[in-house]
Amino acid sequence: MKFRKSGIAVLAITIAICIAPAPSFAGDKEKSAVDLSPELMTLLKAEMGALGNGIQSVALSIATADWKAVNETAKKMHASYIMKKSLTPAQSLELRQKLPSEFKRLDMEFHARAKQLAQATESPDPELIAFRYSRLVEGCANCHSVFASKRFPGFEYQPKNQNQH
Repeated sequence: MKFRKSGIAVLAITIAICIAPAPSFAGDKEKSAVDLSPELMTLLKAEMGALGNGIQSVALSIATADWKAVNETAKKMHASYIMKKSLTPAQSLELRQKLPSEFKRLDMEFHARAKQLAQATESPDPELIAFRYSRLVEGCANCHSVFASKRFPGFEYQPKNQNQH
């Protein structure tokens, strides 16, 4: 089967994500690069936790070929779990004013990738679904490397000597 050959690496990542603990933001004292009110930071952290759980559940759903579950979760991620449902008009204004443009761009890109994942399940082509999932996870890493490298120190990696191979 074509999926077996090209999907081995994606499945390995999927399994690693499935066994990794869900992100926990409780008691997180890290100073974020995004300066929001405590109420908005609480909502943002809840959203990130829900997205992390969604990423993990999609990984398991891909591994078990549960395309309906992948579709439903990807649609939820596209629509946002918490933020859009919980924001007051004042909080919405604060987000528009305080979020850096790069954060907004990466967020829009992530949600577009979630929509593409949901659309991929309509065929369903396991190889395409695995690819779209990998792009979704890549979106997480892109944003975390810019805005959460203190929380995820693996993104702070700097080669000691870039001239060495």
